Amino acid sequence: MSIFRRDTAAPARPSGVAAPPADASSTPRSRITQIAPGSRIQGEVTGATELLVEGEVVGTIRVEATVEVGAAGVVKGPITAQVVRVAGKVIGNVRGTDRVEVGAAAVLEGDIAAPRVVIAEGAFFKGKVEMRGGLPDKSPDKSPSKPADKAANPSANSSANQAKAGRPTPGAEPKRES
Repeated sequence: MSIFRRDTAAPARPSGVAAPPADASSTPRSRITQIAPGSRIQGEVTGATELLVEGEVVGTIRVEATVEVGAAGVVKGPITAQVVRVAGKVIGNVRGTDRVEVGAAAVLEGDIAAPRVVIAEGAFFKGKVEMRGGLPDKSPDKSPSKPADKAANPSANSSANQAKAGRPTPGAEPKRES
């Protein structure tokens, strides 16, 4: 006797009732939101499921799973997700809490922030990359810069000390008497 499996064949279905797909019971179906080629979305896209962009999105994408911009996909705006894969074109900053991958034929114009970044050979990338483990949700506030500490920055003080001692500063042109 079995508790979780049937030992007998499945009962016959009445006519007109479709059978479930063969793989539906064997593996859990993952949910993917797809923006099809030829579609254009303007505004904010948010959610907890994976997102596949094969059309165009003008606005912010904020997803708790994976965002994939397909080869024909275009995103004009910032993307924030766990994993971001770019094979198409993105104009905007990209932030991945796990990683960001830029494919060989991709175009990315914007900054990348993620603990792990992969930029394939042949990709076009214009921006800066910030790699830190466990990125915080918001950028840290930058405090105003403090005056340079003499002990902390000896090279800044060395040229002043050399000038006082009558020695020329490295890289400086010597004074000529006329």
